[in-house]
Amino acid sequence: MLNVLIATGVATWFSVAYPVLRRRLAVRAPSGGAPLFWPLALLVVFAFMPLVFSVERTDGNAVLEQGLTASNVVTIVLTGLTGLYLAAKIAADRRVLTLPFCMPYLPFTLMIGMNALSAAWSIVPLYTLYRTAELAIFTLTSILIFDRPDIQRRLGDILAIVTLSWLVAVTPEIVTNLASGIVFSSAKNNMMPLVCAALGFAAAFGPRRPRRGLYLVLAAAGFVIAGSAASTGALIAVGPGLMIASRRPGLRLAGIVLALASVAVFLFLMVGLSNFPALLDVLSVILQKPRVELANATGRGQFWPTFIAATQDRLLGSGFSAADRFVQLLIPTTELADELGRDAVFITSSHNMFLSAWAGTGIVGLCFALVTLIEPIRFARAADRGTRRLVACLILMLALNGMTTPGLYQDWNVNVLAYVAVLAYARAARRAAEAPVVLAAGPVAIPHRADPAWPAA
Repeated sequence: MLNVLIATGVATWFSVAYPVLRRRLAVRAPSGGAPLFWPLALLVVFAFMPLVFSVERTDGNAVLEQGLTASNVVTIVLTGLTGLYLAAKIAADRRVLTLPFCMPYLPFTLMIGMNALSAAWSIVPLYTLYRTAELAIFTLTSILIFDRPDIQRRLGDILAIVTLSWLVAVTPEIVTNLASGIVFSSAKNNMMPLVCAALGFAAAFGPRRPRRGLYLVLAAAGFVIAGSAASTGALIAVGPGLMIASRRPGLRLAGIVLALASVAVFLFLMVGLSNFPALLDVLSVILQKPRVELANATGRGQFWPTFIAATQDRLLGSGFSAADRFVQLLIPTTELADELGRDAVFITSSHNMFLSAWAGTGIVGLCFALVTLIEPIRFARAADRGTRRLVACLILMLALNGMTTPGLYQDWNVNVLAYVAVLAYARAARRAAEAPVVLAAGPVAIPHRADPAWPAA
């Protein structure tokens, strides 16, 4: 009975209360336009520091039993420094606090609020609170970086800096793998392909700039160097994304149907690729991956059922990030070992955005996972064609790539950075589309035309 009440309450909230809350909380604030150097430097160091300095552990509960490692301490210090920077910016101009409540950032801001609330029933409350604070701090930092009046011109520049910073951090790994003949995934990173895709889409769909060709090459090179099989497969989202970006209702509907079909095919191949040995052989050669790794989605098909079994009775989840990181607290380790072998006892992530959402905040998290993907595409419908294409393609790729990564859930990562980047781009483009038109005879204010995606209350 309790589960029925929870499900009914969540369904009612998202269908009735959420649209009202969205309209009441949404604000129209001017672009941040903060100085770029410090927020970008802090964010890049935080994002890529673990690639050059990280103390590895083999026990999933080690942080609870043994305390923090040196790399954990550095991460917390970087989070604190970034928090102090934001505090200084907010003290200087309190309007900074209104930026996360602008559309289309608002749904993600509400999701962060829900993550914080889940600490009340988290299996490790302190961990949930820290991860929520980290996500909030670096999401606002990302907004300060990208929310600027000239973002349509500068998006490629900023993403290129992030991509080049990552390449510098992993240069030793790239050199070693290239010497062994490994090109694809010479510095494997399941998150960076989305940043590279955003850079490529910004160059392809945005205003033409002198460095357009260079950025396309950089995006392609970064995608190949970082590339995982899943991120490569996520490229099938580009086709339906272009269709969804069309203003023709029939073509948009066909794009939605094709997107759903792409998700189904993507999932089927992830867990059933071994049923097609010829295709498996071809992909193994192209992606330079062992057949066994591609056949079982790097073990995900084995531990996902156990992960689901551990969380299935918690309709409100077990705490943002905590249920992913400490799933061993939800299911006996002996059962995990019996099902999956000794190594699986130390899994620290579901490696799936939607399972992370479910484990962290239950059906509320699943609803937010969908809302934070759908709302940006709806918001961008009033913008120019290039922006619609950029947003639709990137969001659909995020959904597919999220099948094998935490995506927007579990922690802050460069997927969140790419997500915020396209939201900022869409906000600037929509503001430009709604601006008054200046004719030769003088300025003429065009009456505001309601966006069908956002009906009046």
